[in-house]
Amino acid sequence: MPRSPSHVAAKDGLDLDSVAAIIFLPSRRYLLQHREGRASISFPNAWGLFGGARESGEEAEAALRREIMEELEFSVGACSLFVGCTFDLRFEARRTRKIFFSFEMTEAEAHGLVLREGQGMAWLGFQEILARADHVVPYDLGMIALHHSRLGA
Repeated sequence: MPRSPSHVAAKDGLDLDSVAAIIFLPSRRYLLQHREGRASISFPNAWGLFGGARESGEEAEAALRREIMEELEFSVGACSLFVGCTFDLRFEARRTRKIFFSFEMTEAEAHGLVLREGQGMAWLGFQEILARADHVVPYDLGMIALHHSRLGA
């Protein structure tokens, strides 16, 4: 069943237009969110990247900054566009675009985060993420793997 948030204007044949943040520490640990268990979201109870839907007319980077402030009470400084993908999720009869940004956070910044959305959050190394791969949002897992390989792991 297609799921399209009411505040997101479907365009270009998309059911969802979203952003995600690959947030990492110098120690190469990644911040993941334990998603809510609501059936109305994709991959409930899974682990995934922070982010969310773009509002109508909103630029991707502005959406990322808004989502991270809403979800973690963190003001994103410098960030880099990492990858933009369109996923044709035929098993859910929907098409979604997800734009991934990345930014490094200091340990001090990490300690100041306030979780405002989701069941929890965790800083995980790449091997720890792979160990729970069955419980990670698949496209987020792929982007984390790609990012990790770019760090020269």
